[in-house]
Amino acid sequence: MDQYIELFQSQRAAIESNAPQVLNSRRQEAFDAFCKLGFPTEKVERYRYTDVRTAFDINYGFQLLHDTSATVVPNTYATLARPDADAIVALNTMLAQDVVVVRVPAGEHKVHPLQVRNITRATAPLLQVRRMMVIAEAGSRVQIMLDERAESDQDYLTTQVTEVFVGAGAEVEIYDIEDTAARHRRFHHLYADVAEGGSLTHLAATLSCGMTRNQTDVRLTGRGARALLLGCAIADARQHVANDTLIEHVAEGCESNELYKYVVDENATAAFAGRILVHEGAQQTRSNERNANLVCASTARMWAQPMLEIYADDVECSHGTTVGQLNDDALFYMRQRGISEAEARTLLKQGFAAEVIAEIPLEALRPRIHSLVEKRFRSCEECQLCTNKQP
Repeated sequence: MDQYIELFQSQRAAIESNAPQVLNSRRQEAFDAFCKLGFPTEKVERYRYTDVRTAFDINYGFQLLHDTSATVVPNTYATLARPDADAIVALNTMLAQDVVVVRVPAGEHKVHPLQVRNITRATAPLLQVRRMMVIAEAGSRVQIMLDERAESDQDYLTTQVTEVFVGAGAEVEIYDIEDTAARHRRFHHLYADVAEGGSLTHLAATLSCGMTRNQTDVRLTGRGARALLLGCAIADARQHVANDTLIEHVAEGCESNELYKYVVDENATAAFAGRILVHEGAQQTRSNERNANLVCASTARMWAQPMLEIYADDVECSHGTTVGQLNDDALFYMRQRGISEAEARTLLKQGFAAEVIAEIPLEALRPRIHSLVEKRFRSCEECQLCTNKQP
């Protein structure tokens, strides 16, 4: 923790010199919150499955940006992602130098998806601090693809905070796809507010990583607001993947659906914690949360914690989780038809993940995700993904 405090104090003038004023105005508050909170330990409920200190202990380099002050940042910056509520959000807010802003005017429908691609490479350990804001005004529509990749021969730490404002009747779809490497650590916090009649779709697909923790917090604040959260995680070797979600039903007549599926193998660890909170007065809520996990080795570990908290009486809510192994009967059936055991296992894993892919609203994206998942499950000799695996 001390190294980040020292970094901020020694480089604050340089960090602020080219940053937009809105970012600088939130910086002191974030620094104070970070000093007060400190890095979360496993005693903090939402971080109990992730060893945060291990990720942040490395002595990373930090790149100072130039000529970013021209970026027009809305005053709603850092209002959903409050620094005083989370230490990593506070760290991100005190060091952020620029923001990617996607604003869609009222009534405008983007015909083609927008793609934001991050390819990380460096000659020394590198810390990246990213911010993004999505403002979809009333009646607008936008689809955004976040593509995260990293070279395999260096230590990286990425913190990203995304704030999403979905206006009345607007539709926002965000597809976050990570295919990085064993020495890459990633913490992504996404906060969204969905107004009356608006809808948010979010996919978190972790195909390969070192350590990844995604936190997705959605508030349905307008009548008839909707949210669809999808997750697909594949972990093997010594990889770690954690998803922590919170959907708050604040207004009447809102609907949320959530489906997260994991395939965990070898010495990997993974976790899912999903909480649905129905506020008092949020009548006629409909919510369904489901988490299913396939644990393919006795050395792999999976923790699952679905939660449902209701303070209204006119609701239809359900939640559940399953943790299981590959079906022996299905394996036997496929072996009897001449399919090798390795191929049979691969096909069963693909089939398990296919349910999430089928729920993706962006039809053109489904074949791409299918292809990436298939390559991920093939052996290193076949797909040459071995550079992403940690011995």
